[in-house]
Amino acid sequence: MSKLLFAAFNEGAKLSMTGQHEAAISAFDKVLAVDPKHFPALTARGSSLALLGRTEEALRCFERAIQVDPSAADPHRDAALCQLELGEPEAAAELMERAVQLNADPGYREASAIEVYERGNALLTRGPRRPDKARYRQARHTFELALELSPAYVEAAKALADVWEHLGDTAQRDHYAQLALRLRPVAG
Repeated sequence: MSKLLFAAFNEGAKLSMTGQHEAAISAFDKVLAVDPKHFPALTARGSSLALLGRTEEALRCFERAIQVDPSAADPHRDAALCQLELGEPEAAAELMERAVQLNADPGYREASAIEVYERGNALLTRGPRRPDKARYRQARHTFELALELSPAYVEAAKALADVWEHLGDTAQRDHYAQLALRLRPVAG
């Protein structure tokens, strides 16, 4: 039985790597039908769903993975990214904090900050029209989380200055613009 699970999981992983996410999900579903607590299949299925823009379904996979292995950092991070996508910055911040507690490596924190920052940028650049105030507020929370994860993240500070400009708060804009200048490395 385990050879069949291994083969089905590997098939899903290969399909996912080639961008065939719907087919990958089907393969992961085969694994999960036999073993609903198969951690790698849960997380891989969640990743494929997230890449297809099926964020709520992806979140459920990551939450199940957290239940299966609460000590794994990645499902917490991935669930946090889903929560950001769904406009739930408080839930995202809690999950991300847990992720970086579970994986205390500074590189993990930095990589997570970059992923969060990229989500903020995506909020402001996707869609056929200019972002409205609601999207700017959502991006603000996202960039704040990126800066919280990496307090020296110059681009996150610049992005916050820009967001506050669009939200009409010049004091906050100036604060983050000054912070970005202070964080900029000194040319030698």
